[in-house]
Amino acid sequence: MMDYLLERMRAGGASEIRVVTRPEKRDVIEHAESLEAVVVLARPATTSESFVAGLQGLEPEDVALLGWPDTLWEPPDGYRSLVDAVERGSEIALGLFELDQDLERSDVISFDEPGRIDGIQVKPARPPSRWIWGCAAARVRALGGLGAEEWPGSYFDLLCRQGVELHGERLSNVWLDVGTKAALVRAEEVSASLRRGPAS
Repeated sequence: MMDYLLERMRAGGASEIRVVTRPEKRDVIEHAESLEAVVVLARPATTSESFVAGLQGLEPEDVALLGWPDTLWEPPDGYRSLVDAVERGSEIALGLFELDQDLERSDVISFDEPGRIDGIQVKPARPPSRWIWGCAAARVRALGGLGAEEWPGSYFDLLCRQGVELHGERLSNVWLDVGTKAALVRAEEVSASLRRGPAS
């Protein structure tokens, strides 16, 4: 799973990849080092604190790529369009995926007009759309308050309510969180399908 995400970050132009993990996770540390990633040892209390640990030492104008190590998604070059959006002037660009299930386990996007994000609901009981964010690129300066929120999606929602415009880039309908046994089985099916390629 880590290889899958790192491959996408490198395709997006990442010059350095950081893997945040706990000191006792020796298997994660050894594998990350074998992939030439920088290992950041931390004990974050929240998901957002994990991302903040990975941002330490970066310059405010640097572009950071955020990703979840337990997800499968397409396309492989998805980060490239997010980085392009940031380089054109957006402070934060979110990679959006259209799902037909697992919305209650995701950060679901709400729109106030076609294409314009007006909020993000974290794990909503009643999803406002079928679109979630699953990866992101952002100027480091735009993530200054991230650590105050438990979830990155909650921070992005707060920015929306403060009038910050988030760029959303619709990437695909292939995105899977493998955090449950059922999702892991589906991930194996998706992975096998992607290896086979399109039917002829």
